[in-house]
Amino acid sequence: MAKHTRLTPRKQPRQERSRATVDAILQAATYILVKSGWAALTTNAVAERAGVNIASLYQFFPTKEAIVAELERRHIAETRAKIAEVYVRHRGDGLEARVRTLVDAAVAAHLVAPELHRVFSDELPRRREETVEEPPLIDRADKSRLAKGVPQPALASWLIETVAHAAVHEGIVERRSDVQSGALADELVKLLVRYLER
Repeated sequence: MAKHTRLTPRKQPRQERSRATVDAILQAATYILVKSGWAALTTNAVAERAGVNIASLYQFFPTKEAIVAELERRHIAETRAKIAEVYVRHRGDGLEARVRTLVDAAVAAHLVAPELHRVFSDELPRRREETVEEPPLIDRADKSRLAKGVPQPALASWLIETVAHAAVHEGIVERRSDVQSGALADELVKLLVRYLER
């Protein structure tokens, strides 16, 4: 029988000092993950980097997996907020405007701590229990509007969201300047609009 790893904090920090300790632990874990990867992440290394006693770390996090799960939860919350900001700013009726919103949401999501995002998606072992679900780039209503009139609309909406996510994800790693300049987004919008207008 597989051992169940606890992925939730032991307790939530209530006082300012406790919150500062948890923040230091999470910052230290982020540094280690980005600089040295999953294999180098241990609770002892995190405590040392954070400048806290190992017992203080264990007050809040029972395992290194619990630390990473909390990092993921916070990362996803920030990503959701960035996607929501894009959708508030970029409402439009035309197909190109809606596709631009989708692409801008993908870019905004991937620019939230991009190095940490890469570690989450490429390096961490996949967990079977209590995974943190990434937010969708487009909601159900927008999906149906984008794929309206397209053969196999469910497949089409899945493809455009997946292509936008994958292109931006790889762009952050391989073509960061094109992502930051907006060139990648412009080309991706043209690609997706042409697909949807075929």
